[in-house]
Amino acid sequence: MSDEEWPAGKASSSTDLEAAAWCFRLKETPTEALLAEFQSWIDASKTNAEAFANAMLVAPMKPAERERIEQFLGQSFPALYRPDRKTRAGSSGATIHAFPANDRAPPVAPAGTSRTGRRWATGAIAAAAMVALTVGLLPESPLPSLLSPARAETYATGHGDIRRFTLTDGSLVTLDTDSRVEVAIDRSKRRALLRQGRARFVVAADPRPFTIQAGNGHVVAAEGAIDVGMDGNAHVELRLRSGSASVKARDTSTNRQSQSMPLTIDHPVLYAGGDFAPRVVTAPTADTRDWPTGWVEYRTIPLGELIREANRYAKTPIILDDPKLANLTASGRFQLTETDRFASRIAELFRLRISRRADGIHLRPQ
Repeated sequence: MSDEEWPAGKASSSTDLEAAAWCFRLKETPTEALLAEFQSWIDASKTNAEAFANAMLVAPMKPAERERIEQFLGQSFPALYRPDRKTRAGSSGATIHAFPANDRAPPVAPAGTSRTGRRWATGAIAAAAMVALTVGLLPESPLPSLLSPARAETYATGHGDIRRFTLTDGSLVTLDTDSRVEVAIDRSKRRALLRQGRARFVVAADPRPFTIQAGNGHVVAAEGAIDVGMDGNAHVELRLRSGSASVKARDTSTNRQSQSMPLTIDHPVLYAGGDFAPRVVTAPTADTRDWPTGWVEYRTIPLGELIREANRYAKTPIILDDPKLANLTASGRFQLTETDRFASRIAELFRLRISRRADGIHLRPQ
């Protein structure tokens, strides 16, 4: 413990000084060894995590330095300090003070740290201690996420929409029509939960695994692209597009020893909503690699099923007036998202007549 006195007669603790020193050490590009050391220190106690969050709150860093720390920790930290000001109007009493520092270096300061660096680290924790004392003046300050799970972000699309989103780790997710996914990314894990519909995940390279929960399975990817789709009955289809990934049963009390099943590029894997029993489709009837642009190519498909696929995007549904038409088979490449154009092409292929009514676009024999 340090015997140096801060405002209101409070003494700085060794943990406070260590936290301030960690802020200073992490300002530069950290080595793997340093990150591992920091991880061990943070995981050692809740007190360490609280002290580091307080130190980051007031650390006088350049934006690039703060961003570097936040990126490798996978989280953001609130900051009172701004390069162009010494106070923040969160409260009339919430003031960042500059305190004189002695010449003692923080306990974990790296070898060769300059006198200026040591003085900053000690002074920074003085401010952090002041913040801890005046926390009642800042009721809106968020809790440090080092102490709590990452908050999930929800991404969704409406009927007929296909949208792409960029995640905080640089990964991309494209959502098909009427789809919803929840994503939580923290300093150690990347997780997604597909609630409904279909999503293409383009996973950015990162030491943290990317786990996607869909139905009764967990898909784990390190890097690459994968399509994950789930219908209303929790039937799941996986299609690896690039990179590598595997799937296994969700960790439940009845199946804790599930073995991972590697996925093969462009070989769909299906499993149902009941017991986890994935099967590989060696000769899929549809090439869906271009679905984010609305295009799908079919080797052969019943017309009724093809119409249902197109109606997933249609604002005005396509209706077959004669039920027998549904049994006709179609093949070719279709843009399902362009309803009028699609209906015209189907009418031409099967020599059908088009009539537009209030309830939809009707197709019937000529």
